[in-house]
Amino acid sequence: MTARPLFVPLFVLATLSCQRDVAVVRLPQAQTAPAAAAAPTLTPPVPAPAPAADPPVASAGGASPFLSGTTEAHRKSTLTPKVSSAVTRVHVREGDTVKQGQPLVTLDTRDFILRSQQAEAARDGARVQLEAAKLDWDRIKSLLAEKAVPQSQFDMIDARYKGAKAGLAAAETAVAMGQKALHDSVVRAPFDGLIVKRFINEGEYASVMPATQLVTIEEIDPVDLRIQVPSTDMAQVTVGSPVHVRLPATGQEMDLRLTRVVSSSDPRTRTFSAIVEIPNRDHSLRSGLYAEVSLRPSGAPALTTTDTGKIKKRVRPPRD
Repeated sequence: MTARPLFVPLFVLATLSCQRDVAVVRLPQAQTAPAAAAAPTLTPPVPAPAPAADPPVASAGGASPFLSGTTEAHRKSTLTPKVSSAVTRVHVREGDTVKQGQPLVTLDTRDFILRSQQAEAARDGARVQLEAAKLDWDRIKSLLAEKAVPQSQFDMIDARYKGAKAGLAAAETAVAMGQKALHDSVVRAPFDGLIVKRFINEGEYASVMPATQLVTIEEIDPVDLRIQVPSTDMAQVTVGSPVHVRLPATGQEMDLRLTRVVSSSDPRTRTFSAIVEIPNRDHSLRSGLYAEVSLRPSGAPALTTTDTGKIKKRVRPPRD
């Protein structure tokens, strides 16, 4: 009876120990995942309103609304000397406006003066020889009429007389060439314009061959506006067609008419050129300015011009 009470506690301890071991190796129960949060509702952004653009100006026949153009000089010349000599004075600088015939460059004239004096002396000698030959010719001519001299003698005098006349003509030509060289020693402006480039200074030598560049002059009144027109718009572009021109650089707008049309197109760009002459009496325009050109419809109102052909310009501030 004494052994039974010990058996029961040992059995209980063994049972509790097994339960503790089982609790150690038992995997935890999977926890229920929380419910996924509701996805936020995305509202598409409202696009900002586009800035109002200027309405396009449609050209005649549905042509391109705008054409591009560039201003250029009506005439442009790079002057070179007609005689070779040293430069003694340059009368102009870049940016100067000049009138036709105004001196631009003066060359050394001492050699030309000496050559001209030499030619004049030779001319005087040729005149004396001609007078002497003329006297002999008159005398022999009268003797030949009386048959006092043979024909061969008269022929010799006649040849000498003709040679004296030719000699005088050559001497007079040499004098004229000397005078021309003196005149050409001063290079003058061929037309009213603007000096855009100066290539030479005092003391330098200007030669005819190879030609030495002296100055470049541009005629800027009027100014030519060369417009590049697509070949598809050729039917709408003729001499006298009205156009509207805007110069962003100066803010000027004007209504003009085409002056010339170059019908030959560029095979690379498939465009041809149309030219508008813009009056520029105040010299406010320069070559190289970009222009926006629109062809005016056939029913557009008449251009605003005066009897003298002056074009009224509407000046607006340039766009940003």
